[in-house]
Amino acid sequence: MNDFPAPVPTPGYKLRNATLDDLDEITNIHIDGFIEEPMDDYCYPLRFEQYADHFKWLSVEYQYYLENPHKYVVQVAEAQRQDEGDATADAKPVALAVWNLSVLADAPNLNRGLDQRKDAIPKRVEAYIDVAGRRYKPLGIFSEWAEKQLTLSVLTVLPKFRRRGIATQMVSRGISHAIGKGWPVTVCASPMGELLYSHLGFKRIGTETIQAGDEEESFSSAVMVLLP
Repeated sequence: MNDFPAPVPTPGYKLRNATLDDLDEITNIHIDGFIEEPMDDYCYPLRFEQYADHFKWLSVEYQYYLENPHKYVVQVAEAQRQDEGDATADAKPVALAVWNLSVLADAPNLNRGLDQRKDAIPKRVEAYIDVAGRRYKPLGIFSEWAEKQLTLSVLTVLPKFRRRGIATQMVSRGISHAIGKGWPVTVCASPMGELLYSHLGFKRIGTETIQAGDEEESFSSAVMVLLP
């Protein structure tokens, strides 16, 4: 992802690739930014009651992304702190994006701790993993473009920093990268995310539904693509 074009600056914010030094900040952004995320509500309904457990295993997940840079790129948007008028104070990450830039590339199995964590309903997480794992396989929702696509896997902005153009800036950078390759950008979007992606030109091509076994409860995402 180092060949991404330079983003158009959003005043007061800058984008950069994350490192392992950002792991705690990234984990916090995910938890606070996805407070109303349907997938997290469905798979991890006890994430706030079992906060320490959720933080631990979510950190494992983001460490996995950071340690497999051939497949994933994690980016943060930083807001420049202004303590007592000092605009040069340390920057603080306020938004997060994870791009899957090599969707068919192998990576080690991610240990999600389903045999021991208390924040999750394991069969729901397993149902999600099963459906997500078929997205790029023959007849999968994104199989048409095979390895020549850029998938946005995660995008979230802390609530107090929304509606400032940060999410648009982060997605636009990925779009520019994909356009340079002649690739589409693909995403499975929550209802709130669908509004943003539609504004940026993505088209809805279907629906992905996650449902564990015979449960009545489920959640659905909008399957969307931005063609080059």
